[in-house]
Amino acid sequence: MTQAAPTRWVPPDPRQLPEWRAQLVDFTASEPSNITMREAIRAGRCSIVPTMRNAPIAADTLAAILLNKAERARLEEAELYYATADMTALALAAAATPPRERASIDRLPAESGLIVFGEPIGGYVEDVGAALADTLAARPGVDAKVTTPIVAASWTAWTPEDVNVEGQPVTWGHTTSDGYAAIPPGTRGIWVTFYSPRNLFSGLPPETVLGTMRDGSVMTAGMIEAERHQVPGGPLNWDNESLLIEGAEFAPARPDTTDVWTHNLYTAWQLMTAAGGTRWAEVEEIPRERSGRKRDARQGITGSSAVRVVNVHTAQRPPQEAAAADAAASTGRREPSWSCRWPVRPYRRSTCLNPGGHAAGDCQHEDRIVPGHIKGPPGAPLRTGSTVHLWDRQPQAEA
Repeated sequence: MTQAAPTRWVPPDPRQLPEWRAQLVDFTASEPSNITMREAIRAGRCSIVPTMRNAPIAADTLAAILLNKAERARLEEAELYYATADMTALALAAAATPPRERASIDRLPAESGLIVFGEPIGGYVEDVGAALADTLAARPGVDAKVTTPIVAASWTAWTPEDVNVEGQPVTWGHTTSDGYAAIPPGTRGIWVTFYSPRNLFSGLPPETVLGTMRDGSVMTAGMIEAERHQVPGGPLNWDNESLLIEGAEFAPARPDTTDVWTHNLYTAWQLMTAAGGTRWAEVEEIPRERSGRKRDARQGITGSSAVRVVNVHTAQRPPQEAAAADAAASTGRREPSWSCRWPVRPYRRSTCLNPGGHAAGDCQHEDRIVPGHIKGPPGAPLRTGSTVHLWDRQPQAEA
């Protein structure tokens, strides 16, 4: 078995985000993107799939077009955010336990947004044959596996009625841990799309044979990496999506799934929009140059072209030495280590917003993130025991 080193995520300068968004908008509206989405649907990689009675074209082709149409609209309207490495690690630390409050659209920092993280918020290990199922005619004699990190997400407040085809309704369904379920009309929720880096096979030696293509020629990791530079769409690649139903509870997450990524993203929103208690985040806004704003307007982009850089508030920010130690330990991994930045992790406290109605159950609760702390007399050795969760372990590859 050939095990690829994890795809190394090199985060962009935040000023690059408007250009990345512009490239995604163009690609999402293209025929190659529709073909890619259709193959993802056929491979079972999509967790939200639209259907339509008496569809004018093949069901999977229609679904691909509708999914891309919806994603393009999200990106066009998106506010742009960049979460620093410290902010990403803080969100992961606090998300070690699932959010306790029910999913709420009010937690969104903007109705539609695109956020790029300084470090991955999750990922998964995948067989090359599955990753290239639409390209390979035959797999290699020696299995190869790659690690895919999740590094960005788009979102919007959503209802099933947001998309129709020539005035005809579309039926939506989504896959949950309990199986596939229809999404009833009138449902309100948050649609999230997750993105991974384009350089999926960068951790494999270039000469690694990935399989045989349909024309009989051999495909190598180096060929894929060389070809990706010719493919439009920018450095990000659509990976999967998730739907958070308004008022739904967060269940314990299955490792290496959209469940975990959604917990981490929602926790980042909680930290960004926290009201009362600890102030966790501070935001710096970087404006886009005038020529770039004009290009965005010509492209149909209505969301702000400024980038909001989200960092841990100065009062909560870890020492530079601790951040550097974590960065060194986390290079290339699917999620960052935060063992030095937060030896005792921040934790959630469920806060009742209407104590008078608590006994009768007529109240609303929301999460408050409480700073981690060190117990014991000053100067005593730090003892973290088994309560410390490290985010620097790779999943064990299958034999």
